[in-house]
Amino acid sequence: MKQFLKLLLALSFMATTPVFAQSQNTVYIDQIGSSSTIDVTQTGSNNVVGDEVNKTIFRGNSQLVMITQIGSNNNSVFNIQGNGAQLTSNVTGSFNTVNASCGAAPTTACTDTIITANITGNTNNVNITSGAKSLATVDATGDNNTVGITSSTTNLLGARARVTSTGGNGNAITVSQTGTAGLNGFDATVDVTGGSNTIGVTQGGTVDSTVNIKSVGSNNSITVRSGN
Repeated sequence: MKQFLKLLLALSFMATTPVFAQSQNTVYIDQIGSSSTIDVTQTGSNNVVGDEVNKTIFRGNSQLVMITQIGSNNNSVFNIQGNGAQLTSNVTGSFNTVNASCGAAPTTACTDTIITANITGNTNNVNITSGAKSLATVDATGDNNTVGITSSTTNLLGARARVTSTGGNGNAITVSQTGTAGLNGFDATVDVTGGSNTIGVTQGGTVDSTVNIKSVGSNNSITVRSGN
């Protein structure tokens, strides 16, 4: 009788402890077509790629996708859909969010886009939306950093953006590239060492522009607008 009672108490404890029900990783992928190589690795607990309603979409053409989430409570949502895209997202830490698009709608292709995001730290938020022939690269080390890149162009070499944030927390970095630039398109590079910096780059119009920012220190505010 004592042994039965001990077993009953143990089962009751397991049933009322939420960690057994919640510690899991989930992946939702809706993929159709072409030469895709997809490698998904999740180590830890409560990491999510996509969800039941908005499944991660890759669709077609020459895709090479690699997703790594090491830690807990990381959330990744991707789209992409067509042409020669490559996506690499490596996340190490907890409570990070990577939301990378490419074609904004299920029927929109994205030509030669390469999207790369490497995150090391906690509670970082990365949002990339790419356009034709674009390169968007984010490399953030630290906590509570926010990086947003929006690229959209229809002309020649397109728009390219690279962001590196190291050695600090609480940085807010945005790069917005739109319009129909000329022969060389838009090119933006932001390299930040330090914390609590606010940096914004906006490029647009029909004139090519190159922006290169290197910031060392903390609590800086930098805004660059280029266009016609």
